[in-house]
Amino acid sequence: MNTLIFGASGGLAAALADAFLARRWRVDLVTRGGKAEVVNRRFTTPIAEGRVEVFETPGRYSDFTPRQRYQAYFFPQALFDPAALTAMADEAIEREIEVGLLDPIRLTRKLLSHHPPLPDARCDYCFVGSTSAYAGFRNTSVYCAVKHGLLGFVRAMNDEYAHTDSRFWLFSMGTMNTDMGRKLTEQDPTSFLEPADVAERVAEAVCSRSNLFEPEVIIRRRGIRFLEK
Repeated sequence: MNTLIFGASGGLAAALADAFLARRWRVDLVTRGGKAEVVNRRFTTPIAEGRVEVFETPGRYSDFTPRQRYQAYFFPQALFDPAALTAMADEAIEREIEVGLLDPIRLTRKLLSHHPPLPDARCDYCFVGSTSAYAGFRNTSVYCAVKHGLLGFVRAMNDEYAHTDSRFWLFSMGTMNTDMGRKLTEQDPTSFLEPADVAERVAEAVCSRSNLFEPEVIIRRRGIRFLEK
């Protein structure tokens, strides 16, 4: 079994790779911005030897063309820069929507065009949402709009491909203990979700061979703690 994970330098992508390697999958990762060497060093472990390959694309992720068909694809890429809407420049708004919503949609179209569904061949398209896909939070209006957009996209794709074994998932979690999550400086980071725990839950769902399908998985924090001012 093979999986392709975009946004390879992110904390969740690395945890997802670990979770699938532990299940004896082959893991290919795609990164941008000259980060391939850093990602490669992360996977110089005995369990990863011969089962991990890192690709680098100079432009958008949707410019990348896979060499083969995979059983699972992961799209965790997003930008998160909390700010009041009136404090955001047009370029920042457009960039956040481009990276988090438009490019994953373009990439999904490309993957489906190159590798249409095969009879009785399961394929999972896994999008990383957020609890922001179901609520709105101040100073994150564009991010919330992006995640709401992914929710609508996943629901529509599951209907469009209902006659196939292609499945579209939205894994929506609360704030994780990653570089992105730590931008919420008013919250106690000890209450953040650990990427390894989230990745394990995701891998468990995708790898299950049962007929159960939960297209929208919400992983919330049991408690949220704020730092004293």
